[in-house]
Amino acid sequence: MFSTPVLAQLLERRTTGQVLGAVAAIHLGLMHFGLPTWPCPVQSAVGLPCPGCGLSRATAALLHGDWRAALSWHAFAPVILAALALIIGMAFLPEAARRRGIDAVARVERRTRVTALLLVALVAYWLIRLLVFRDTFLTSTLS
Repeated sequence: MFSTPVLAQLLERRTTGQVLGAVAAIHLGLMHFGLPTWPCPVQSAVGLPCPGCGLSRATAALLHGDWRAALSWHAFAPVILAALALIIGMAFLPEAARRRGIDAVARVERRTRVTALLLVALVAYWLIRLLVFRDTFLTSTLS
């Protein structure tokens, strides 16, 4: 189960990568110009920040070269930015190069289970923020 190449399966769908890239660009563009962005659906529904809360601000800070701010907002910002770059880049590659890239990503995922490990780490990071640093976490995500 944990060796299923999740990212490689996502990369198989070229349109999905293009849509994800467009949505990310719109969201980050809105943030850049100080315009309202869409709220976290999990936080809106249950009143608690989700594992990804803070990632948009962290990614925006990272794109501006502000590593300190990025990592204070969310430690997974570099991982998300790298994954997003991979997904978008693969969506626009010629088919032969794209196929080689997808196969390489699938091999890495099967051998290392990196996707499952990152998901487990993300949930652990979220729980630590929620349980140990609750006040700081809740205050930062509500602002």
